Amino acid sequence: MTESPESELAEGLRRGDERAYEQLYGRYADGLFHLAERMLGDSGGAADVLQETFVAVFRRIETWRGEGSLKSWLYQIAVRFALRAKRRRPFTVDFEDEEQAQPPAVVDPPPAELDFRSAVDQEIARLPTRARMVFVMHTVDGMTHPEIAKVLEVDEGTSKSQLHYARSLLKRRLARYERELA
Repeated sequence: MTESPESELAEGLRRGDERAYEQLYGRYADGLFHLAERMLGDSGGAADVLQETFVAVFRRIETWRGEGSLKSWLYQIAVRFALRAKRRRPFTVDFEDEEQAQPPAVVDPPPAELDFRSAVDQEIARLPTRARMVFVMHTVDGMTHPEIAKVLEVDEGTSKSQLHYARSLLKRRLARYERELA
């Protein structure tokens, strides 16, 4: 029986093979950075999370037993560091409770200089934390629901419902831009 590419990569990391470190970073850094950036809302904090993640992985590669995917394990570590960084921030606003507590507000049309791409980014940033994480991991990083469930330590059904919730919020919030794109 041959080893999986992830197992081979992990073995290289365990041996201290510099090429394995470079390969791991090259394969996963962009996705991890974008996930952290979406969770935290700034690239500086995301860069810190990315660095902390890879330092932790390099120090703890011995603890990865190959039971799940290496990618899921990396994302699990990054999510934990991002959540920890988010909790340390003194003035963050989480719209999760507001979304359920307030009726939908009548929103003025967006400014003409606001393009659709930045509007999408802004609305993704406003998603409730868990829904935003699932949306980014599934839609941006291409992770499956079983992978996401493992990373977030939730049921697969929770991952699916959070993705549905994120998509429905985005659809509703971005509907106001439909007129401008037509």
